[in-house]
Amino acid sequence: MSNNSSNGPQTFLGSMIFGGIFFLAGSFIVMVSADIIHADPSSFNAPRWVVGAAGGVFMLAGMLVASQGAFGPDGMQSKLYLWMQFFIGLAFMILFSSISLWVGFGPGEREFSTSTSLGPISTSGSGSVSTGRLVFGAGGLMMVFFTIVMAISNLRKIFKE
Repeated sequence: MSNNSSNGPQTFLGSMIFGGIFFLAGSFIVMVSADIIHADPSSFNAPRWVVGAAGGVFMLAGMLVASQGAFGPDGMQSKLYLWMQFFIGLAFMILFSSISLWVGFGPGEREFSTSTSLGPISTSGSGSVSTGRLVFGAGGLMMVFFTIVMAISNLRKIFKE
């Protein structure tokens, strides 16, 4: 087998298409949350900022994928790329964490469901609100910790070179 990098997903065109799809999907969600594209307010089960944060996560993920292809393997060692990765990654993690933190600790009612599958046997039902909030809140706090670790690690990498 040959190791032909032009066949991989990291090609310029491939990463632009793949990243562009995520960016456009996220942009649509952000525009709905900002009421640029009108949606019935009663269809929202979360505040608009939480919906916008979810769209922002997809937009930023698309930007990260596209930038990898745009810079290529050699360019990904440049200071510009490292700083871009730092700021986009930090924004991504902050938005992603904020969603879980809102579900775990935010005001208002929550509805959780559970489902389990073991081969052909499946069960589903209503989940415990306190268990759901605990899982999302703990997950959000863990993501905040990982965000801080990621930021420190990336800053060390930037200033090391």
